[in-house]
Amino acid sequence: MTPILTPAELQTILSRGEGQFVEFKSAWDRTTPPRTPLGRRALRDKIADVVAAFANAGGGLLLVGVDDDGSATGHGYPDHVVDDLFAVPHRRLTPAVACRTERIAVDCDEILAFQVPIAPEAVMIDANGFPYRVGAHVIREPQETINQRKQAYRRVGYEPRFRPEATVDDLDLALAESFLKETPVGDRPVLEALDYYGLIERDARDWRVTNAALLLFARRPALRWHHRAGLRVFRVAGTEIRYGRRRNVTQIGRADPPLALAVREIMELARHQVRRSEKLVGLHFEDITEYPDFAWQESLVNAIAHRDYEVQGRETEIWFFEDRLEVSSPGELLPPVTVDTLREGRRAHVTRNPMLVRVLADTEIMRDEGEGIVRVFREMADSFLREPEMTSGSGLFTITLFNEPNWHLHGPGWGHFVDWLRITDDQKRILLLRPHGFTQGDYERLNAVTPEEAAMQIRDLVARGLVGDLPADEDSPPTFAIPPDKEEVRVFLNDRIPRLRDHLRREPSMKNADYRALFQLDRHRALRELRQLVRLGVLVETGVGRGTRYKVAEPVREQPL
Repeated sequence: MTPILTPAELQTILSRGEGQFVEFKSAWDRTTPPRTPLGRRALRDKIADVVAAFANAGGGLLLVGVDDDGSATGHGYPDHVVDDLFAVPHRRLTPAVACRTERIAVDCDEILAFQVPIAPEAVMIDANGFPYRVGAHVIREPQETINQRKQAYRRVGYEPRFRPEATVDDLDLALAESFLKETPVGDRPVLEALDYYGLIERDARDWRVTNAALLLFARRPALRWHHRAGLRVFRVAGTEIRYGRRRNVTQIGRADPPLALAVREIMELARHQVRRSEKLVGLHFEDITEYPDFAWQESLVNAIAHRDYEVQGRETEIWFFEDRLEVSSPGELLPPVTVDTLREGRRAHVTRNPMLVRVLADTEIMRDEGEGIVRVFREMADSFLREPEMTSGSGLFTITLFNEPNWHLHGPGWGHFVDWLRITDDQKRILLLRPHGFTQGDYERLNAVTPEEAAMQIRDLVARGLVGDLPADEDSPPTFAIPPDKEEVRVFLNDRIPRLRDHLRREPSMKNADYRALFQLDRHRALRELRQLVRLGVLVETGVGRGTRYKVAEPVREQPL
């Protein structure tokens, strides 16, 4: 039988670290020197926990005798204890998990390997619940939640089903060999590598071929196996789709299966549609890509890896509008993952295609820590762009990335105030997007300026009283934010300007009495606020006495330009 891993393959896995499909466990107790073998019961508990978590999720590989940093440190147990450890998946789990186990020699140490399959139903550790694998972490989930996923996978699990009419001759083995070269088992004969990932399986006469193998590596034309497994890219001239004689949609291109080729083809097509610029114009970003590279690439790869391939009536689509990028793929989110859990940044790893995900993760095309969408949100925020939007319904999951900075984040009143200040566009930009805190590094990245320029401009903001230092610990860079008096201005203007805008759109001017009625104030409070709005450049005062009127000093805009 082919070994689980050769020593060279093991070294590759150790160098890549832990993730959704790989876990390291040390076999040593280092609480007091010198090191001693970890207690057998404690190690059995850890093995049971990880094996059950892998079995309840997408399967995986547990390596005992490896420290968290990937150092192979071996173990100190005699043979009968090793046999006892290898028996844990049978003795401690219900139902038992049929792992492949192996002892692998690395230099003078020995690693214990557990290759864990996907279990058909929820696996419980005796008297200790139901673990589940999310990224490099193990969490606890209700039995019914895990079984709900299992049932969905069995019911609509397209990828693991064998195609009786397909043989390995229907696979482009040269493509498979080249694609899998980047995986830890890339030096094996190609059929052994495909077998390692469960993409093919040996029976009494020949190899059986899964849908996952055909999706990834079918010989072209591969659409005969799934005629809508590809992706299409569209460009819209504008922000909305128009039809008929005003049609503004162009199909830029398409990438058809096999996915091993399509994933790179679609990345290249999309890359040419993500615009780049070389300069800043006013307050707008024109010196960077429209979207952070990780954000758009992860959105595309997720669409390929997690779509529902049982749906054969539509393809995955990528739409480039002037103000946004939409990626829509067949198949809604699988419970318990919801749009809200993703938006809130909670780790989640539920996929209807664990075989595809594992191959794409091992080729390092996608991340396998269960935090891809979380990082997309973080990358967009770090680039000062609007928060992505997600929808799941009507048989589709769509993620939308916006290429405009979120000028509205801190309100139209604050935008007016900042626009009115006599400071540089760079300084306005940071005040608009980060009034509650920014570092010099934020300033440099946002404005594409040198550290010296950033430091000088921040010092100017401090001297003007527009920002001040926030308390920070010694290990953190200094952080700057608007002081309390400017925060009061921000809150005041954000409350007043929207209603003033509506009123002054209907009427050319207003009196003190109008202002009092609008905000339910007494005459003196209204007069103080009107004078403050005049000082802040929002209104201009005309006339005297009872004839005093207030007009817009300049258009009170939705956003500064």
